[in-house]
Amino acid sequence: MSARFLLPAAMLLCAALAGCASSAERQAEQEKLIRRAETHVLLGSGYMRRGQLDVAKQELDKAYDLAPNNSQVNSMMALLQWRLNNPDEAARHFRKAVAAEPPNPEAWNNYGVFLCERGKIDEALTWFQKAAANAFYRTPEEVNLNAGVCLMKKPAPTVAEKYFREALRINPRLPGALYQLAKISLDSGQVLSARGFIERYFQAAEDTPESLLLAVKIERALYNKNAEASYALRLRGKFPTSPEAGQLQTLSGARKK
Repeated sequence: MSARFLLPAAMLLCAALAGCASSAERQAEQEKLIRRAETHVLLGSGYMRRGQLDVAKQELDKAYDLAPNNSQVNSMMALLQWRLNNPDEAARHFRKAVAAEPPNPEAWNNYGVFLCERGKIDEALTWFQKAAANAFYRTPEEVNLNAGVCLMKKPAPTVAEKYFREALRINPRLPGALYQLAKISLDSGQVLSARGFIERYFQAAEDTPESLLLAVKIERALYNKNAEASYALRLRGKFPTSPEAGQLQTLSGARKK
């Protein structure tokens, strides 16, 4: 009697093993497709950095065909569509990127920047905060900087300052945060604090027309004519055709009045 059940049991065991093998094979195939997609993403991002957007799109299209729900694929495709000035397509891919698993805080940050550029500041801030709170995100100082810059568009300098200071707590030499805090300090009348931030900026970063003009304004507010003239000379010498260099004449005229 028992022998009558041996064959069905054996058949069930074989079926179970075959099912496991089939599941393992499907998983292996899926991982293979994702690895191929990641290769195309790397190639596409490289072409994007070099400005070869048409070739980048070819590579990212291949990646998307292989893994249409992958967060990294959609995040990079969103950045490309953004560069191509296709905001609706960029938004669609960003939404897929931030909804995918596993979590992708880099996509959250990029989506925040995208939303901020389109004037959706409060929504952008939600994604910046989400990215900053993720323990696995490698550059939380950049997220805080982006959040602060976004809030300056509101404008909400008092709230923005908290994000800039948090960015500096993580990275005391972050140029963007130092520049922004120098600007906020000058605008709020804390001129000595502004000088401290802009001096730290120049220790951490290269001269820019914006930073040099800000330094001119700070030293002007402190009535330090020598330092003001020195920064103005650097601005004219390094960036003679910049709009900031053109503003120096206006500043000089305002002083004479």
